[in-house]
This record gives sequence, C-alpha cells and structure tokens, in this order.
Amino acid sequence: MGTIETVRQAKQWVRRAAAEAYACAPGFLEALRGKVSILMYHRVVSGEELSRHYIQPGMYVSTSTFERHLIFLKTHFEILAMSDLLSMWDERRWDSKQRYCVVTFDDGWLDNYLYAFPLLRQHAVPATVFLPTGFIGTDDWFWPEKMAWLYRQYAAREEADKQRCLGALRSRYSWLGDFGQAVVRGDVDALIERCKTFKPEQLDALLSGWAAGLELGLPVERQVIDWDEARAMSAGGVSFGSHSVSHKILTKLTPGEIAQEVEDSRDVLAQHRVNSVPVFCYPNGDWSADVASAVQAAGYKAATTTEFGYEAQTPINRFGLKRVNVHDHITCTDSLFAFHLAGYNNMRSR
Repeated sequence: MGTIETVRQAKQWVRRAAAEAYACAPGFLEALRGKVSILMYHRVVSGEELSRHYIQPGMYVSTSTFERHLIFLKTHFEILAMSDLLSMWDERRWDSKQRYCVVTFDDGWLDNYLYAFPLLRQHAVPATVFLPTGFIGTDDWFWPEKMAWLYRQYAAREEADKQRCLGALRSRYSWLGDFGQAVVRGDVDALIERCKTFKPEQLDALLSGWAAGLELGLPVERQVIDWDEARAMSAGGVSFGSHSVSHKILTKLTPGEIAQEVEDSRDVLAQHRVNSVPVFCYPNGDWSADVASAVQAAGYKAATTTEFGYEAQTPINRFGLKRVNVHDHITCTDSLFAFHLAGYNNMRSR
C-alpha cells in the first residue's frame, strides 16, 4: 500500500471516529437551529454507472446513501421546497428553534430522474433541480465528462502513441501549462481543475484537438434529462431553477454573454411549462458582483453558490446563497452525514 493511500485511509478513519463521537454528543445538530441548510447534490448513481464511467468523487452519492439521507433529514429537519423558503423570507415567517433544509441538485443529470426522483417521491421530499437549458434533451456531455472520457481512451493506448498524442497537444496549444503533467500522472481531478482556468474557446479547441489526435469522435450518449422527464418530475413535487444555458463559467464571459445566459435560460424554463422557481445557480459556483447584478436584473429572486455555509432568517445576500455540498465519500453513514452538515469537514478552511 502506497504512502498516499495509507494517509488517505488514516484520515478517513479519524473522520469516522470523530463523526461517531459527535453523533453521540449532547447538543447533536443544535448549532443548526434557526438556520437553513441548502444541500447541493449532483448525481445519484448505481454501482453499474460507477463501473462504466469515471465520476469525480465530489459529484455523486449512491442510491443507498441518498435514501439514508432522506430518512435522516425527515427525522431531524423541516424540509422546505425552495419556493417555501423564498416565501418565508419575504413574509418574515421563521421559527428560530427549527432546523430547516432545502434539497437541490445541479445539472439535471439523467440519474436524477431514474434514481433520485423515485426516492424523493417515495419519501415525500421536495427538491429543486438547476438546469443548464441548452443541454436538456440532447446527447451532449459536459466538458469535464468529455475530458475524463478522453483521458481513459488515451490511457489505454501504447506508450509511443500516448507520447505522440500528448506531444502534438503541447506543441499546438502553448497555453496548456501543466495540463500535460496531470495527464502523465493520471490525475483526472487535477486535469479537470486545470481546465477550469481555460477560456471556453480554449476548452473547445483542446477537446476537439485531443479527440482528433486519438482519431476518435467525442461520445454521444444522453446524460441529462429531457423536457418530458422534467415535466413528470414537476408533477411529482420537483421544481426547476436556471443553471444558465451553456454551463459556461460566467465570470469568463462578456456582459452581453452573461445577460444572454441568464435571460435565455429563464425564458426556456417558462416555455417548457415546468414547475419553475426564480432562482439561479452559478455554473461551477463562479460569480461576481457584476454577474449577480445581471441575474437580479433578469428577474430572479435569489441565486445559489457553492460556498459552504448556512442561511438564516435574513440572508446577507440573496444572490450569494451558501450551500452544503454533499457527496458519498464523506456522508455515507448517518454520523458522517451529521458531522458534515454541522460543518466539521470545513472547519480548517473557514
């Protein structure tokens, strides 16, 4: 066993032990009274999907973990629909003794319909899904999934072929920086994080150039819901907010492009007659005062970030709402879930 893996397992053991102690301590979750935890999920997946595709660890929970979460939340929280939360803020209705939570999903993955929706309906839990409207009903993939797929095809090649392909990319795109180092290390997460610094046109060029170098076409397989599925979810207690049109990082766009992303996605949601809420979700969590102003000007009532934290009776900034990111590796038991909800996994950085 390597040193890195040993350290990882040791940290996991310490986290589990601390979580078990926390779950048995007096005042369990007491600090969350009078607050609302807006939970941020992405994918709810089966074991078969994990074996077929690379999915970043921070992007999913298993179906069994998700059902465990729903049961835990119904026991310890008052679960609100996003529209109810907005109304409570507007009408100043708030119980300082209550623990509130809102369940949200980013991106509109197909597994939200296949696996999350039946469990939400079974347990009568409302949720909001933020849709990048340009992807809905298409076979297009988000760029991180394309990047991970290309890496897996690259890794399966002979060494000489890999060196030729990577060398061609480095010589063609001088702005790649340490991208090639992440490829050589096989660190897919680092590769994806490096690519988040690229401009949209650079990302498009890299993806098409890498695919061409491997003499492959990019994959075509539906990964997100379609509008019929969105309407079925609407009828079952799920609401939908905007996650832009193209899922591009808005802080890298011009003011005109930002306005188009927030306005067009709003209009598309209205056209497709889904149960929508006037809440925007910033792609990748990247936002600024100018982006928030554009969202507010488009008629939205609030916007969510990926910043860890909670909201209270009066949010400091309705267009900078904090959330609690949830994924399987740190929430797969009730005690770990409670430990994470209470903020202990985020203490060092906050």
